[in-house]
Parts: sequence; structure tokens; C-alpha cells
Amino acid sequence: MNRRQFVSGSLLLGSTITLSACHSTPETEVKAGVLQSSRNEIMPLAERKKWLASFSCNIEQWFRPMPFLQRIAAAKALGFSAIEIWNPNSPKNGKTPEAIIAEVRKQGMRLTSYSPNPPNFADPANEAAFWEWLELAITSGKTLGVPNFNVTGHKLVTGLDESQMIKNYTALLKQAAPRLEAENMIATIEPYNPYTHKGHFIYGHEPALSICREINSPAVKLNWDFFHMQRTNGNLITHLENGFDQVAYIQLADSPYRNQPGTGEVAYGNVLKRLRALGYKGYIGAEFFPLDKDVEKAASDIAYLAKEINLQAPSV
Repeated sequence: MNRRQFVSGSLLLGSTITLSACHSTPETEVKAGVLQSSRNEIMPLAERKKWLASFSCNIEQWFRPMPFLQRIAAAKALGFSAIEIWNPNSPKNGKTPEAIIAEVRKQGMRLTSYSPNPPNFADPANEAAFWEWLELAITSGKTLGVPNFNVTGHKLVTGLDESQMIKNYTALLKQAAPRLEAENMIATIEPYNPYTHKGHFIYGHEPALSICREINSPAVKLNWDFFHMQRTNGNLITHLENGFDQVAYIQLADSPYRNQPGTGEVAYGNVLKRLRALGYKGYIGAEFFPLDKDVEKAASDIAYLAKEINLQAPSV
């Protein structure tokens, strides 16, 4: 799929098993979920496959400490047909683009997004590193067969105020946009939230929307992660409607504990119905920590959610 196909889909809007789940890194660590899932039964696998079609399993947060490449088959065994990943270039963790795409193809799965770990490029000292990173991100995407990748790189820079950091960040992405357009690629900025990701300057829908609109390129859009949006701003549907023109990829987790929908405060049935009604036809990244490390229950819960609202499968 090339970038134009991806944009047309997104902006018109990317067997029983027991497995251990994810251990969080310091930056993503959240308190253990104390709320209980609202669904008690496990959906049968055959039915679960149908209703998981909209979701892309984030195999970084599911299945740890299982060896990385084995998690692709584990996601398939739960009923997923798609996965998303973080940095594909970490050989010491068994991660290279070539090895990942080989296993994805072997399992008959689809890869929907990757996050190639940029430098903190609001810092002028990292400009050269940014351009090196961009070329690696593009090369990785071509190998992986994925036209969109996630962009962060917005940690606070000592000695710079927020306006200067935003200016620097925007300027480099604006310079990068023609290169991305030429390669039919999309960089999706991911805003964080100030509670679980301290020390950043892009939280919630602003300044991310203003950055994208200033760059004004089909190659620089947003990864609209509902978990971060809820923790930062709330009012999910209204903000989604106001920012939908810049949305190219979606992720979710319940709030406040970043477990699966149904374990927290978000009425995800209403949110996802509105998402599809607005025209988002892409995948929804299941980037959350399965409650109690029960991956089968987490997969079943989001499948029931999809069934309850008749969530239509992606058409991209």
C-alpha cells in the first residue's frame, strides 16, 4: 500500500493460549489496573477473529517476556490479523526490519505502524541525527511494507522555552515533508500526556494540530492516541471532530490505567462509532497493557466491544 492509498483510507476517516504480557518501561509505566473488565465471558476464537479485524495488536505491550518474533504468531493465535510495533531496528532484541517482515508474511499477518525512535529533534544539536534517523525510518518502512510511521522526539530541551522547541520541531518536519512525499510515506506525530510521560512539550491535541496545519503536508499527520488525549484533554469526541482532518492513525487504551477498553472511564462504544462515522477506515492500534496480564481476556474484551457496536472492519 502506498501513502496515497493509506491517506485515502485514513483521512477519509492506520486457539486458547495463556501468555504473559508486557512489563512497562519507565516512560510508559502506569499504575496497575484496579478496575475490572465489564465482560466476563471469553468470546470463542472463531467469532473473535471476525470482531478483532479492526484492531492491530501492539506486540510491544502484549506478550512480554516472550521473544519478540514469537509474539507475531501469538497475536495470530489470539485472533488478530494485524500488529503494530515500536522500533524495528534493535538487533539485540531480535528486531530487524528483514526478520520482522519475514515472520509477518510467514504468519499471514499485516503490519500497520512502526515507531522508529527518533532523536530529540527540538534540540538544534540533534539536527544531523534527525536526518540520519529519517533515512533509516524511510528505509525501514520500505522493507516492512508500511507507509506510515510514528514520530515522537519531543522531550524538553534545557535552555529553550516551549515556543522555541515547537518552532524547531516544526521546522525540521516541514523540511522533511518533501522527502516523505517523494517516498509516499507519512510521519504521524504522537502527542503524549503529562501524567505518564513527563518531560515533553507535545501533550494532547495542541500544539500537535497547529504543527500539522502549519506544515500543511499529506506526509505529516497525527497518530491520535485516545489514551493520551483522554488523560490530557478529555472530551474525546468533540476534540476528535475538531482535529479529524489531521488524523492518519488511531490507537487506544482505557483511562486512567492504560488497560483494555471496559476497564476504565472511557465510553469507547460511543467514541469508536463516531470515529467510523467521521470516515476513519483504518486500523485501531491496541496499544495497552492487558489487565492482569490476561491477553486472551483482553482480546475477547475488545472483540465484544466491536461486536456491540457492529464496528466495521478496515477498508484500507
